Amino acid sequence: MVAKRLVKFIVLFLFFFFSILSLHAQSPKGKIMGQVTDAKSGQPLAGANIYIEGATLGAASDLEGFYYILNVPAGKHTVVCQMVGYQTVRKTQVEVVVDRTTRVDFRLAEAIEETEPVEVVAQKPAVVRDLTATSNFMDAREIESAPIQGLREMMQLNANVTRNPNGTFSIRGGGAFDVQVQFNGIEQISSNTGVPGYNFMGEKSNTSWKYDYNPLGVEQMEVISGGFSAEYGNAQSGIVKVVTKEGGSEFHGDFRVEVRPPGKYHYGPYLYGPETVEWKNWGSFDKWQRWRDENAPNIPDDSLYTHYYQKWIANHSPAEGNRSNPLGVYDYRKLMYRRYLFGFGGPLSKDGKLRFFLSAEYRNTPARIPSVERSQIYQNYSLNLTYQLTKNDKLKFLMQYQGYRGSVWSGSDDIRWASIIGQWPQYKYVLIFDSPKEETTTTQSLSWTHVFSSKTFLEAMVWHQREVYIERNRSIITATDPWLIRAGPWDEEFRRIVYAFTSLYALDNRTDVWNASVDLTSQVTNRHLLKIGAKAQYWDTRYNGESGARLNAFISYSGFAEYYHAYPYYFALYAQDKIEVEEIVANVGLRFEGFNMNCDAPADRFRPFYFGTGQGGGPFIGDPGDPRTRKPKTHLAVSPRFGLSFPIGEDMAFRLQYGHFYSMPLFRQTISRSTWQGWRMYGNPDLGFKKTISYEIGLQKGIKGHRLDIAAYYNDRVQQTVRVNIHSPQGSQQIAPQNPYYISYENNGYGATKGIEISLNRIAPGDWNYRLSYSFARTTFGAYGAMDIYPDPNDPRSFLERRSANDFVTSQDRTHTFRALISYRLAQKFLKLLPDFLGVHTASASMIYSAKSGTPFTYVTSYDQFTDVINNRRYPLEQKTDLSITIKSKLWGLSPALSLRVENLFNDKWLTPLLDATELRNWVEYGITRDTPPSDDPNDPQARIYKFRYYQTYRNMPTALYLSLGVSF
Repeated sequence: MVAKRLVKFIVLFLFFFFSILSLHAQSPKGKIMGQVTDAKSGQPLAGANIYIEGATLGAASDLEGFYYILNVPAGKHTVVCQMVGYQTVRKTQVEVVVDRTTRVDFRLAEAIEETEPVEVVAQKPAVVRDLTATSNFMDAREIESAPIQGLREMMQLNANVTRNPNGTFSIRGGGAFDVQVQFNGIEQISSNTGVPGYNFMGEKSNTSWKYDYNPLGVEQMEVISGGFSAEYGNAQSGIVKVVTKEGGSEFHGDFRVEVRPPGKYHYGPYLYGPETVEWKNWGSFDKWQRWRDENAPNIPDDSLYTHYYQKWIANHSPAEGNRSNPLGVYDYRKLMYRRYLFGFGGPLSKDGKLRFFLSAEYRNTPARIPSVERSQIYQNYSLNLTYQLTKNDKLKFLMQYQGYRGSVWSGSDDIRWASIIGQWPQYKYVLIFDSPKEETTTTQSLSWTHVFSSKTFLEAMVWHQREVYIERNRSIITATDPWLIRAGPWDEEFRRIVYAFTSLYALDNRTDVWNASVDLTSQVTNRHLLKIGAKAQYWDTRYNGESGARLNAFISYSGFAEYYHAYPYYFALYAQDKIEVEEIVANVGLRFEGFNMNCDAPADRFRPFYFGTGQGGGPFIGDPGDPRTRKPKTHLAVSPRFGLSFPIGEDMAFRLQYGHFYSMPLFRQTISRSTWQGWRMYGNPDLGFKKTISYEIGLQKGIKGHRLDIAAYYNDRVQQTVRVNIHSPQGSQQIAPQNPYYISYENNGYGATKGIEISLNRIAPGDWNYRLSYSFARTTFGAYGAMDIYPDPNDPRSFLERRSANDFVTSQDRTHTFRALISYRLAQKFLKLLPDFLGVHTASASMIYSAKSGTPFTYVTSYDQFTDVINNRRYPLEQKTDLSITIKSKLWGLSPALSLRVENLFNDKWLTPLLDATELRNWVEYGITRDTPPSDDPNDPQARIYKFRYYQTYRNMPTALYLSLGVSF
């Protein structure tokens, strides 16, 4: 007890110590630098005054004419340069990007008397001089005008970003949860990464809804995929940085309403319509009479009609009331998509020191195929408050609420994860079997910025995030309920109610995350921008869930149950130096980080204590295990990071990048514990860091208003987590009663991604704008060691099935990926032809086109020479085109806007991967898909496939039209 209290005291002490003294630069700020020279002689001018309009930021040029302005908020600014005896120059539209240096040079002309300032619109540079790793940047204008629903789709404009079937994201072949997404430096934590109650089934939980921030509230977004500096950690694959808007000196805002007419969200016939097999067989009363005459001639017509036919119709017909259809069947085609977006900000005080920005989004999306929740509700509300306390001190407060309501299996665009009937189509007529879920995330943060001098500033930040995941287990009707048709051939193999007390799952998962950080940034010399820092993060995570026929499944023989309560913590220290010598930029850094799962680990992993009962409710069969526990290991890692960019001529730059990147293992793999008549899965709290070593070379080239970027990279992943079977008397008795085991994890995996990326962006101003991105890559994986681990390391069974340490192409590999965003703004000379009363001042169109190689699959024929192959073939190419057209007017001091957005303009279809061997063979050998009608032969295996899965033939959605009406002020 004393030792446990001592550990808690030390953890809390470290947390609050770092809260006060830690240094961690993840603030959404950038830097402006440049040189002031005489326009005529070209000589440097010392003592010029440079400042940012509307901000208390500025600097004076030194003896060589150079100046530096640090701590500049991300976004577009106007920079002014003044000097006695010279004409004032204002440069507008100067864009500052997080953690980047924006160069703004001034050439001042002499002026004998005071004149009007010279105004110049800043141009995007042909080469980003401090780009030392691949990064893609998008500003507010591009985000708002693109044909997207939310930021998740904006992330996919990068060819190196892949959206996985369950909705999660991967960058350059990395893991789904090895990407760190930040809003204003605050991480979007996802503690629950598996299907609740089925964590041993892998990463099937869609958590990416947290990334879908309201586009009206976003200032800029950057996706870093080619390695990142030492200030960022606990991520292997990439960083996504989102900077939200802050209130300006004047009130401004936007409001939009978007709707989509009712209809289907899948290919193929309506699931409850007359075209389905069961309605063709039993939808008319004469079919029932024919069945009665052949099987039960004693049933009179009135009983047949009332107790059989009418009940069957009621059970299978869509209806709103529970008693008119007790199974929850409804007409999903009648539901309308609705979305409301709002963004508003401005000053709250007369002196303009206190400003705010409020962002809100509410989205009601009908479930793609029928589900218990019917519509998925997404909500996001955010409030930014900034207060300029003094000239050198600024406070910023952020509150955010995110909510999502759906069901266990919903939330992805892939039809396999659309609802429980996407997983098991036999449940089409028992929608109430699924459990509805509600997920919420609330965040509060407070930051304080103090400027010591024009060259040094400090920013302290503390934030707290609370995740809540609730599934409600509820009573459902039984198979003998009088409102249900009795069992018979008319069921057509569709699932009937089998659980008397509960639906699928009940869960209460709550996680609190505390984070403390402080930024210290100093322009030590003209050539060195130094950042040093540390970080402390602490979780309090609790998981309690159960499924199956018994509410107390954790201590009974039937169903799944899962429980854990742990207090993991993570800490990091780093030093980063940005060296700028002439046009050469180097980012050199070192990061030290560590973590501990801080839970009760079994003293003997081969005898974890199990306190439940055995099969049939009797005594547990086997050794009850060792009740002793211990604390898991603390893991440490050191990460060197290096990036270099240097020019080759005026419009070309070469770069190199190298770094080590670590991420913590998932809670699902470390602290999760599941039962099923014994331990079904028991996480390994001693898992260490997952590691990626990244190499990249790149080249930027300016070409007549365009920027060409070419990068070649190699990501070497080691210490990855893979599944193992720990053989123990506490293993599942049902699965392997003679040789019980439970699922766990080890750091025995590895992998690699090799690739080339090419992007071409138009940077010159004009009516046309586009960004093109292409990736050619190959991602492989492998593992070594025994899959089955026994208490005796010399047990001969450990050597029967060992991984061969071969490399295989991953199932999510996409060799070729191409994406393009093209936009056009109608020229003013054409707009003038429209009637004046319409007030049209902007008309634009934007299109996104994507094409990617199909997912790999394994298929070996009898005449193949090799049988130890994985993912040796591919599904067809997947392509998609999205379009949006927007017209904006100016009427009565407002700017109304009308938009039409079209998803999947050309109705392209993506074949759903076929996991069943029969279906796969039929498609490969004979071209038969799930929606191919069967023959008249009742024994044709295609008959059952077609009956249950015809609507799953294509995993993407058909063409959809969205109409949006908005107003800006």
